[in-house]
Amino acid sequence: MRNTAVFGKGTATRTFLFIAAASILGACQTGPSPEEIARQKAEAENLRLTAELRSRDSLIGDMTLSFDDIEKNLELVRERKELVDKAADTELSLDQRKRIVRDLQLINGLMQDSRDRIAELTKRLDKSKIDASGLRKRLKDLDMQLAMRDSSITLMKSDLLAKDFQITQVNEKLTSIELEIAKREAVILQQETEINKAYMAMGTFKELETQGVLTKEGGLIGIGKRTEVREDVTHAKFKEVDVRTLHTVPLNAEKAKLVTDHPKGSYRLVEEDDKLAYLEIKDPEQFWKLSRYMVVEVK
Repeated sequence: MRNTAVFGKGTATRTFLFIAAASILGACQTGPSPEEIARQKAEAENLRLTAELRSRDSLIGDMTLSFDDIEKNLELVRERKELVDKAADTELSLDQRKRIVRDLQLINGLMQDSRDRIAELTKRLDKSKIDASGLRKRLKDLDMQLAMRDSSITLMKSDLLAKDFQITQVNEKLTSIELEIAKREAVILQQETEINKAYMAMGTFKELETQGVLTKEGGLIGIGKRTEVREDVTHAKFKEVDVRTLHTVPLNAEKAKLVTDHPKGSYRLVEEDDKLAYLEIKDPEQFWKLSRYMVVEVK
């Protein structure tokens, strides 16, 4: 009886130890396998690369849009500067001075906005880890354009100061809200100007032929040839005009005729002192209906 009790107690102890060892071993085997660890690392690396690609694409997209905005700013600056230069060459009324001051405020605001954008883009590019030599080159080119524009604006401001403009007037900027409104107004004005643009050339046939505007076509052995505008003529051969403001064209010639097509009744040739003094556009909408080009041959 005594030996049996001892044997039973030893068996129980070994059973307990076996169960404990199995539990510990089982606990050790519940962790990830080497293959699982490798898979998790690969997934983490893929996520990191995907995030980097998205960040790069986002940066490139933002920079491309900003580049377009800066170029639009510079184009608006060029256009407004041209308008200011033209106005400054004449005797300035109070309204014209106010318009110039407003244009200067727009120019100053556009220039500052462009500087800020270039600085911000440069900062973002420096923080990124992408290979962006092309983006850096474009930034550098825009910065050079900005510097050149700044130099010409400084000269323009000096001329305006000589015309009794105040230093505060030529250096004042618009607020951010005013700048956005002014930019939209400038774009609308630009579109209206483009819509109302036309082209004019005037002279003797010989002059216009030499300039590459006119030619003679058709006929037989030099007889019955028609005077026509050359098909390959370019805008550079013409004077640009605004159909809203062009009402008369000085002629001062013995004879004159329109080579381009314009409806009869939309214009008239006015005589003074036995000469054709000028061409009057009576109905601009009808006059320019068939063609945005006007070629006047005089003799």
